[in-house]
Amino acid sequence: MEFAILIVLILVIIVVITIHAKIKYIQNLKDKIISAFGRVPDMNEMNLESIRRYAEYVKHHDLRIDSITWNDLDMDRVYKRINACLSSVGEEYLYNCLHEPRFEQAELLEREKLIKFFIENPTERFDTQFALARLGKEEYNGVASLIFDADMKLISRPYIYKILAVVPIVFLVVLIFNLAIGAIGLGLSFVVNLLIRERAMKLVDIEIPAIAYFSFMLKCCKRLYKIEPLGKLPILVEMRKPYSIFKKVASNAPTARQGIQADIAESFWMYLNIMFLFDIRHYNRFIELIIRYNQEFHHIYKTIGEIDAALSVLSFRSSLPVFSTPQFCNENALDFEEIYHPLIEKPVTNTHKFDKDSLITGSNASGKSTFIKTLAINGILAQTIFTCSAKSFKTRQAMIVTSMAVRDDLLGGESYFIVEIKSLKRVLDLVAKYPCICYVDEILRGTNTVERIAASAAILSFLNEQDCLCIVASHDIELTRLLSHDNYHFCEQVTNNEISFDYKLKLGPTTTRNAIKLLEFKGFGDEIVGYAKELVSSKT
Repeated sequence: MEFAILIVLILVIIVVITIHAKIKYIQNLKDKIISAFGRVPDMNEMNLESIRRYAEYVKHHDLRIDSITWNDLDMDRVYKRINACLSSVGEEYLYNCLHEPRFEQAELLEREKLIKFFIENPTERFDTQFALARLGKEEYNGVASLIFDADMKLISRPYIYKILAVVPIVFLVVLIFNLAIGAIGLGLSFVVNLLIRERAMKLVDIEIPAIAYFSFMLKCCKRLYKIEPLGKLPILVEMRKPYSIFKKVASNAPTARQGIQADIAESFWMYLNIMFLFDIRHYNRFIELIIRYNQEFHHIYKTIGEIDAALSVLSFRSSLPVFSTPQFCNENALDFEEIYHPLIEKPVTNTHKFDKDSLITGSNASGKSTFIKTLAINGILAQTIFTCSAKSFKTRQAMIVTSMAVRDDLLGGESYFIVEIKSLKRVLDLVAKYPCICYVDEILRGTNTVERIAASAAILSFLNEQDCLCIVASHDIELTRLLSHDNYHFCEQVTNNEISFDYKLKLGPTTTRNAIKLLEFKGFGDEIVGYAKELVSSKT
């Protein structure tokens, strides 16, 4: 009697500890959601190699920010600054969204309606965040590969497994009439099915994480539908049919492999599983369903991603000192007020309107490169997440393309200049296809001065005649006299002891240079600085 009481007491303690751990986990999750919203995300925790998997599958589309522009603008860091997603699906979807500017406003406005819903319904917003957080993040979850490569996941010749599953049933019948033959047949069929299952499970085991994560996605959908009035929004109403297709089979989808060390309760099922190949056949049926209803499968992914991304954008906006939603127009111009770079903690803002091609000159470190990157990044954010780091931002919807941070291609054996002209050629090719806003930093710096000035003037004059707005940052003052562009500059303030920058855009070409002064401030010595000044004097 005492022993029984002890066992009951131990079981009660285990149950209490389990319940307490779950309650604590849920509370910690809720606290994390509350504390993280509207804050700058921890950019060191994000595994971009895993996150970019979905974008890698869809990158063939023409209307995308290309890899050169993406790298020029350090958009991976911009993404990390925006990403407050609570699920892997949201992270992957948001990363791809930032690559896909929209030339039509309808989709952007639908996204904005969802964001406004969460602004107006804070309780439902939190419940949605909690549902997404329970889905959670799983690196290299493989769901994207199920969307685009499901046909490669099928186990070949599925009819073999159906036949092998019938064989034990035949020998069970034989067992009634002939014990010896039935027993031998059952034993042999068990061994054969065990060996075949082990071979097939090598593929199944690889896909288990993706299938398991998708089953969690379906549970997340169920939780989202329970949130009123979220469940009545068009985005979730449109997902009901795809969800209904897959929720019926979710319980039969293989989610974990039972090993040899399964407990007694599981052992019986494990042997039946081997005998009748349940997991293999269920796996194949599940993959066949994904292939048959691939668009619906993809729709579920995109719906969860869209909701999570909308919440991330809302958190991003809440973390900014100033933000605005963009205005779109047909005018080939940029009109902005108090614009700033979203990655700079204490940014200097600028206000201006560019309504024709423009050349921005200025001395080293004066801010011209950062400024044109600021414009380009905001152009992308305006057409992807409908958000700008500016008091106001007005633009036409156009492809954003840059040629900036060019590097030697050592592995390809190409010089800096070859890589640079390839970068510029792709700008010309894009301008021929789409309305574009082009940003070029230090054009053709990889060649000699005379040819650089001539070739730069020719390329920029050609772009000036195309359907694009081109904004160029350059040290080459000569271009201000050769081009019909509007001229602007950034400059510095130099005293005997220091050099400072206000990072404000000013009218007209630059009239100052500071390279030698910077050498002097950095302690290069009178011999070097003095000789440099003499050489400059002799040239002027």
